[in-house]
Amino acid sequence: MFFFFFFWEFPNILSERLTHAMEKMNMDISTLALLANISPVTVQRWLSGEYEPRNKNLRAIAHVLNTSSSYLNGEVN
Repeated sequence: MFFFFFFWEFPNILSERLTHAMEKMNMDISTLALLANISPVTVQRWLSGEYEPRNKNLRAIAHVLNTSSSYLNGEVN
């Protein structure tokens, strides 16, 4: 009997939407971090999917990117 293991990499909605919102605003990691008062390393970790932002930080980056935290979380389109 053979067993096959398949590994799917599930898309990180937050990372995808954060990247898209940053591109739309023509904003890099350093600028977003500065305007949201967050460490650039922290923003990079969100983009890589290593960490997810706390609610307070999510609201701050959503405000800077002129979007909503619900959109960044994938709750709305």
